[in-house]
Amino acid sequence: MRRVAAHFIPVAHLQRAPYSGAAEALELTTADEVTIAATLLRRGRDRLVIVCHGFGATQRASSIVWLAEALAGPYDVLTFDWRGYGGSGGLASLGGAEALDLTAVVAGARAMGYGRIAVVAESMGGLITLATLGAAADDPAFPMPDAVAAVSAPADYALTAGPRPHLVNYASSAAWIRPLAPLLGFRLGEVQLPRPLDVVDRIAVPLLLVHGDRDNTVPVRNAYLLNERQPAAMLRIYPGVDHAIVGMRERSPRVFLQDLHELIGLM
Repeated sequence: MRRVAAHFIPVAHLQRAPYSGAAEALELTTADEVTIAATLLRRGRDRLVIVCHGFGATQRASSIVWLAEALAGPYDVLTFDWRGYGGSGGLASLGGAEALDLTAVVAGARAMGYGRIAVVAESMGGLITLATLGAAADDPAFPMPDAVAAVSAPADYALTAGPRPHLVNYASSAAWIRPLAPLLGFRLGEVQLPRPLDVVDRIAVPLLLVHGDRDNTVPVRNAYLLNERQPAAMLRIYPGVDHAIVGMRERSPRVFLQDLHELIGLM
């Protein structure tokens, strides 16, 4: 009943969807000492999928919980809150400082013994993931995952639609907007905006770009631009699908999961 109720709450960061199976609460610490709240669905597998939520959501958004449980079984699954979101500490930067979060999460998963790790990241989480992995491509100390799926990821914040680019533009220069950020589900600090389009060509692990052609938040042009810059990526455009994991779940869940299984099978 709580799962159904969460699905119908229109604001993602308020959904707090429960898990139906065993889930372990974890805390990880970043290099700048921010505590990251995470959840592990341990199913005794040697492959792990890390699921990264998007802008204005948390790891307990109903779409994130749905995907985590859909993948748990064949794989272990880890979800987490970006800094400034949900149960994590710190302040959101809209993409730059969050590179430390992703580093801590993947490194923590390696320390837990997972030899093969895939990252599935939606929307802003996809932007962070692509920008982080591209920038760290030549760093032998970086805990690079073995495969990546970016779902509805912006190639550049300037190419997004709706209220987001306006928030980014104003938040970059207006401190007064920061107290209003919790209304959108996060605590905002200094804004640092990465641009995946500049570095996606440096990502050498298997990369899947998933996008809906009816995305009104991050127009599908973003996926085509990323694929032009990194032609080795697998591009999947779903007809009639809107934004992020919630859009995939509503209109094309079977094909979406098949594509993720195909990607994970390459590890």
